[in-house]
Amino acid sequence: MNPYTHSSPPIPRQPIGATFAVAVGVLGFFLILQFLAVAWYFLPILREKVVESATVASVQPAAEAPSSVPAGNPANPARPQVDPALVQKISRLVADSDRAYRVGDFETSLKGINESAELLPDDPGILLRRARLLESMQQPAEAAADYARVAALPNLPAELRTQAEKKLAQLGGASSGAPSSPASAQNDAPQGSDVRDETGLQPGASLGITDTRLRDRSPGTKALRVAIKARPKTAVETRQMKLHVFFYEQDEAGEILLTESQVAKQWISPPVDWADNEPELLDLTYILPDSNLPGSAASNGSPGRKFVGYIVGVYYNGELQDTQADPGWLARKFPLPLYLKQEAQ
Repeated sequence: MNPYTHSSPPIPRQPIGATFAVAVGVLGFFLILQFLAVAWYFLPILREKVVESATVASVQPAAEAPSSVPAGNPANPARPQVDPALVQKISRLVADSDRAYRVGDFETSLKGINESAELLPDDPGILLRRARLLESMQQPAEAAADYARVAALPNLPAELRTQAEKKLAQLGGASSGAPSSPASAQNDAPQGSDVRDETGLQPGASLGITDTRLRDRSPGTKALRVAIKARPKTAVETRQMKLHVFFYEQDEAGEILLTESQVAKQWISPPVDWADNEPELLDLTYILPDSNLPGSAASNGSPGRKFVGYIVGVYYNGELQDTQADPGWLARKFPLPLYLKQEAQ
């Protein structure tokens, strides 16, 4: 061997310590956990986006489909397109008709609702409005025909079908020429707007009276509970809502007079804002005129009076929205004004 030639000795391999191995293992474990956490967070979002994309594709209008697909292909039926201008026109006509009806301009109201019916035939809301108008215009046979059309419509909400069938039964005698039910029975029945839309309100109204219940409270008093509902998805300005309640009595001579008794009012669940889309409840405590309680008509020097009934009216923005009367003839004898007078600021 050449003494001047030598090779460097190999670098010895250092043994891997236990501490290093444990550190690497812990680091790897946390990396796996982090990956799983990221997957756990993003995977549902990704899945949701995929489902959303598939759903949008499945309901894509036929007008947006590729032109290569034949229009008459039964596998891809063309969907009717809604004309926004037509919807806006019908909505305006119906709203104008509702307003004209509430102020007693039946001819203008009927003109608008007839035009709506030509644009959208067999719509239950339009037909019910027209039937109500025809009743008010003393045309029971024509009104009954519209109620019959509504009752015959398929897939009609149960509330609307019940209204149509009830009105049809009431008008059956008038439309067929047979004598109607006795006037006394009709006069004594509670009266309110029995033509309502699917929300339970009068067509076009922002607020409605959905229930009134009169019951005995303490001796000598009665309690009237009034349920007031707002149209869904409608913001109600509480200060613009006015509720008028009138109790009537009959004196010894048989004259019907407004009560002189005190009436206390209390809302059941303030604040009254209809924010939860539920009816707001008002309790009224009425002192009977012959009870001799403090505040009664007898104690105020008007003896011999007897309780007859009540009328309730709800106003919004100064315009009458709905009424209830029991007995019904009170509403005809003492009709509520359609508009409230402008209050002084």
